[in-house]
Amino acid sequence: MDVPALHALSHNRRADVRAAVCAVETAMLPVPSTRYRALAETPLRIVVEQVLAASGRTLLAVGGGYLSGYSDEIRHRLAHEGIGVLPREDRAVLTLILLFSVAVPRASGTTLPEQLWTQGEPVPREQLKGCQVSDVVLTGALQRLTDADVVRRTRTGYALGHQFLRLTPALGAELFEQLILLADPDSALAESIRRRRARPTVPTAPAPDHEVHDTP
Repeated sequence: MDVPALHALSHNRRADVRAAVCAVETAMLPVPSTRYRALAETPLRIVVEQVLAASGRTLLAVGGGYLSGYSDEIRHRLAHEGIGVLPREDRAVLTLILLFSVAVPRASGTTLPEQLWTQGEPVPREQLKGCQVSDVVLTGALQRLTDADVVRRTRTGYALGHQFLRLTPALGAELFEQLILLADPDSALAESIRRRRARPTVPTAPAPDHEVHDTP
């Protein structure tokens, strides 16, 4: 992996960075910075970010610790190429769990906006069956989603899996906006989301030639 900042470190420092990268890439739960020097020290954490970026990954601050995930650029590219996209039935069941586990409790005030996606209210299977989803479809989708850790089974139902801890801030915000538009389309918040999305993006004007040439 060609990361100049990594090669410039001493042997021990490189080992610290590699250990931290391995931890955030493989951990199920956020990795506390106190466990890894390369996460606790800012200069080394920057190198960790560079190593991850070389593979299209990014370092995420989650719940007082760190995990890694695909960068937004790579996420868009993979989705465009159809890589990692859930089947239609799985998306439908996942949407129901998102609504009942996260969107509705947040809207009603029973959970807080700053809570992690995985801290939503478990959704009983019977509640999902009541949404006109056949038992065969529901069983297959829940099994596939659980196997991928997109959904996890709890004692009282189904909640979002640990993969939701690996969402970038941009993706998390985008997903929650979609839930608002779906669950409460007539609300003032939904209307503000639609207005903002309908607003044309103004491209940034290039700098004048003399400013470019005067830059050292």
